[in-house]
Amino acid sequence: MLKTIVALYFFVSFTNGLFSSFSTSPEYRHEDRELTGLEKQTISLLERKFSYQLLDRELKTLRELSDSDEYVNFLSKKYPEQAPFTTFQDCFYRVPPPKELYFDAFFKKQLDVQTIEDVGDDEFFIAYAYMAAYWAMGAYERGGDQSPIQRLNNYYRIGQYILAKTPEGRKFLYHRLGIDPTTKHVPWLLILDTFEPLLWLATPIREADGRWIKSLFDKYGQDAGMLRLAVQDPMLLDRILYTFSTDTTFLKWLYDPIDVDGTLRKR
Repeated sequence: MLKTIVALYFFVSFTNGLFSSFSTSPEYRHEDRELTGLEKQTISLLERKFSYQLLDRELKTLRELSDSDEYVNFLSKKYPEQAPFTTFQDCFYRVPPPKELYFDAFFKKQLDVQTIEDVGDDEFFIAYAYMAAYWAMGAYERGGDQSPIQRLNNYYRIGQYILAKTPEGRKFLYHRLGIDPTTKHVPWLLILDTFEPLLWLATPIREADGRWIKSLFDKYGQDAGMLRLAVQDPMLLDRILYTFSTDTTFLKWLYDPIDVDGTLRKR
């Protein structure tokens, strides 16, 4: 039933031209900066341990790097307020997104929250996780990959699952919308409409991510560029490793001249 509601919602959204809301999305960009001392030190450690090609066929080396002691220890030092990190997967749940971006695009605009201090870390996590689910959807489709849901045989990062099945999501729905998702009749159309700005936010974030990665590759090469990406933006590394199963689909997403999202906006 929920799948049918979601499918109908997106059909209506596309036919009504709701992609025009992209033009009003808050700006998202990667900071052009020098590496910190910690980041330089970590890259040196990782270069010695992973001296071979990082973007191999199944991204196996990159996954090993993300779960290495050197990198996980780096995460604890980079984000001391969220430490200790025991696995790379902790990054998805613990690292806060750019709070100002999500506050302006969603909490203030859609929920009429007046100050950023009124939004808890768990709520920022829910907003980010919802966006990241649609970031992945657009990226794997453009790259020609299999859905992470099918490939990994889990649902824990689907936007609707995060809302209805996690303690943070259920608390969010009850606190902000007065909805109990455990009841028989859940107003999913209202929920989807409320969270719509986060769906639209995924595209400008994904496009900015792609431009930044290409700039790193152009300047440093693929291996050194991926190392810089890993230390500067672990959340982006998490999105990449969750979304893609091969180097081919990752690079197709990155370099395919067909703008899938642009094509959808024209419909």
